[in-house]
Amino acid sequence: MKRDLFEFAALIALQQSFRKLRRSIAAFCGITGGILMVLVQLGFQSALYDSAVRLHQILNGDLVLVPAEFRSLLGPPWFSYDQLIAAMAHRDVASVAPLQMALVPLRNIDNRSRESILTIGIDLDAPAINLAAINANIVDLRIPGNVLFDVKSQPFYGDVPAHIRRDGRAIIELAYDGDLLQPTVTAVGTHALGGTIVFPGTLLASAHTLTSLSRLPVDRLNMGIIGLKPGANPEQVRNDLAAMFPPELRVFTKAGFVAHEKTYWKTETPIGFLFDFGAIIGFFISGIYTYQVLYQIVEENLPQYALLKSMGYPNEFFVVLVITTAAILAATALPAAVVLGAVVYALCAKATMLDVELTGLRVAAVSAMMIGLSVASALLASRRLSRIEPASLL
Repeated sequence: MKRDLFEFAALIALQQSFRKLRRSIAAFCGITGGILMVLVQLGFQSALYDSAVRLHQILNGDLVLVPAEFRSLLGPPWFSYDQLIAAMAHRDVASVAPLQMALVPLRNIDNRSRESILTIGIDLDAPAINLAAINANIVDLRIPGNVLFDVKSQPFYGDVPAHIRRDGRAIIELAYDGDLLQPTVTAVGTHALGGTIVFPGTLLASAHTLTSLSRLPVDRLNMGIIGLKPGANPEQVRNDLAAMFPPELRVFTKAGFVAHEKTYWKTETPIGFLFDFGAIIGFFISGIYTYQVLYQIVEENLPQYALLKSMGYPNEFFVVLVITTAAILAATALPAAVVLGAVVYALCAKATMLDVELTGLRVAAVSAMMIGLSVASALLASRRLSRIEPASLL
């Protein structure tokens, strides 16, 4: 189609889109609401998956050794420390580091309510995780009973960081059932790992401190982190170790371990399905609104289209006209949906302490999908014109 015809079609589309204010506002609100729903669902989904692998991302090694029945951090099984040491027999293994986890009941430091917190125990001489706060507080952490408190924890535990800032440390009482004399832990500093949708907060401690808090044997590990020598092929070493270890153990590369956790939340829990379905519903709502508005515009302007068609305007002209109208509706709604989405993201991030972030990539992906959906709706609406003869429209 010639350029002047395209420009004429775009001009008509612009006039049609905003000729009736009430209809335009309804279309704007409907499409904006659908896009906002998609952005929010995708944001929540991303926050869930990203929070679930925060610990995985900072593991200080190349391979991860876990029991074969390991499914997620939600309920990690354990294996023996001796089995981790056996990995040193491989020529390309440079180091091994144990990691233990346990839920420990605490008293809220302000109102004394009872809440559980995920406590991570590491060997301070071979840290399994890479956090700057460990080196900054390593001397204090060697003292039994000392821990680091996560500043991104939910406020269930009281304002522990404020106590640390004021007094240099915060003494927190444990809350084991049936114990008359409850032990305490001393928060001597903070770290910023962040909680998850399952674990609202974390403590970081030495392995011996965690053992005394959890009352579990010191040689029970939930993960073993394996560091490789420079130049070693992680995938090859993983295969070698998998053949060397008994069937009850499983070896992951770090990237594979991250993917395994995300897959669990996507496929083995209803949460992933609900977020995916919510995003689909959002697109469906936007598509229905777009199609209804376009179909109404086409019906209202059939006599005018008939006149243009009788003057020799080709079918492609009307297709471009309807597609351009759809693009104008989507382009008008997208900025408002993005602004509202940013507000919702900020509110949710503050309320949940999760990393709910509106990324440019997500905005671009949703915009591209909405444009595609608008084009599809326009093609459906334009079929009304292609099937009718000009004489019947006049």
